[in-house]
Amino acid sequence: MLCIKPIELTIFWLPEGIAAITLWPVILYRRTYRTDISIRAHEFIHWYQALKWGVIPWYITYLVLKVFYRGRPIFDHPLEKIAYKEGRIVSDKLLRNEDASDYLNIKYGVR
Repeated sequence: MLCIKPIELTIFWLPEGIAAITLWPVILYRRTYRTDISIRAHEFIHWYQALKWGVIPWYITYLVLKVFYRGRPIFDHPLEKIAYKEGRIVSDKLLRNEDASDYLNIKYGVR
């Protein structure tokens, strides 16, 4: 079993409307969002997706879909839809003081 974790950094500036971004193996957070459980869970899902698919294939797929879904709500983008859904599940578990690592391990094969 692969046991690695993202490198999480807080930065002072990200483009307007972006609270965090995953640039594997790093997750960058806007200063005020680093402690937001739902944002962190969402970005962890993207981080795990990139690890599972392979970083380059994941980013190529993400960007191609981004072009295809341009002008639509972000929730329509298939990889974002997954991250929002999975992020809600993880953040709900964390808010209930449950361990979310088993869920992520089963779903994504990493801890």
